Amino acid sequence: MTVTSLTPKSKTRTRVEIDYDTTLVLSNRDVYLYNLRVGEEIPENVWDMIRDEQKSSALRKCGSLLQDMDYARQGLIDKLTRAGYPEDIATEAADRMEEAHYIDDRRLSDSYLKYHLNDRSLARIRQDLLRKGVPGTVIEEAIAAYREENEAVITQQEEEQIRQLLAKRHFDLDTADYAEIQKTIAFLLRKGYAMETIRKVMKEQ
Repeated sequence: MTVTSLTPKSKTRTRVEIDYDTTLVLSNRDVYLYNLRVGEEIPENVWDMIRDEQKSSALRKCGSLLQDMDYARQGLIDKLTRAGYPEDIATEAADRMEEAHYIDDRRLSDSYLKYHLNDRSLARIRQDLLRKGVPGTVIEEAIAAYREENEAVITQQEEEQIRQLLAKRHFDLDTADYAEIQKTIAFLLRKGYAMETIRKVMKEQ
């Protein structure tokens, strides 16, 4: 293994490229202690020490991140790789967090659903969870379970959300022209509400 580049990432950290295809971020102190230099080989025992330190550092980073908010497993992996950890180390750290029940995609989905159903459509919640890295199958299972017990509540909440959005736009079906109606419907569809629900609420206005 040969160091192929050393690039400053911040005042205290350096991005290390190895064999042109592996990158990791180390503190300037570690770069100095391990005597990493461009064009020079990394002894196997030194590489093992670097890997062990990266694994410990990734776990500490997970602890810090999870103090502030919940993460999906894939979301946590993505966060770690963006911070400079190799993907295999990031994945191993996320697996450790999952095994210890610090992260749980289904638990995150259930919690997000209950918290945001008052202000977001199911379609919007689905997209939010996908962006967080929750697998689609897990999201659908959570939505199906919640819908089974709360179908009427979900419908009422979405209808009320649409009413509030229409009120904010000062929409009045009796005075709105065709263009305004179509523009408002498009706006609500982008929010994730079903056409059937939109038309029902509009007619009640």
